[in-house]
Amino acid sequence: MRAALLVVVLSMGTAGCAFEGQIAVQQVGDTAVVVKQSAKVEFAPHRVKGVTTRAGQVVKVDCSVTGIFDVREATGSAVLIQLYVVHLRTRPLRRGTRYEIDCAGPLIIQLPADSSGIQASATDASGSQVPLAVQASLTAIPLAFAKSLRAQPGTQFADIGQPGLSTGSYTVELAFSLPEARAFQEKVLYAALIACGHSKYLQPIRPLVTSMTRVLALAIQPTTTETSASAPHLFGGIRSYGEATRTVSCAR
Repeated sequence: MRAALLVVVLSMGTAGCAFEGQIAVQQVGDTAVVVKQSAKVEFAPHRVKGVTTRAGQVVKVDCSVTGIFDVREATGSAVLIQLYVVHLRTRPLRRGTRYEIDCAGPLIIQLPADSSGIQASATDASGSQVPLAVQASLTAIPLAFAKSLRAQPGTQFADIGQPGLSTGSYTVELAFSLPEARAFQEKVLYAALIACGHSKYLQPIRPLVTSMTRVLALAIQPTTTETSASAPHLFGGIRSYGEATRTVSCAR
């Protein structure tokens, strides 16, 4: 019998969008596993692009992620909304420097190294479906200042691009295969895509890290009955807002 592990993400998003933190998980069968994840996404592109017109010009853009979580307090259940903003800034640039900062950059997912057949698509409110570009089997992605973010041992990165999507609501689906039914861990990283001067790289937004060891994992333990898993909060405690500033690399 072929197994199907169904992972339903209620909602997620970036660049000013919101995601809900509960994930439903269910396994059907007990042999080779097909993993399917679906997410309801409010997509809001946020991009700046141009050429500096004067010496010393500084390019600024804010990228944000909002998370909506169900929490339990002494008085009962409550909803926690967390907003995290990353202020991206260049150093003073030379006149004529080309730049492009796209907050809705690719979604980076760390999956088991033996994952295969990774595919993704987006369906809009009218039912029109488009495939999303997927680069799989990546061991590292470029960061600012010639650094790299490396996949942890026994894992790989899948880079899921979303170019061409306009503002609106989508159901995004991700599918991949594992050779057998087993528990596994998954890590998700939202990133901005940056091109400035001769630099081109990804800037992690949520979480804001340079090492995958600092990204909280979602542990998926499939069973034949539907279970629920919680996505990690944007930051610890019950704070509703957090921010950070990062310098954009812009090599000459």
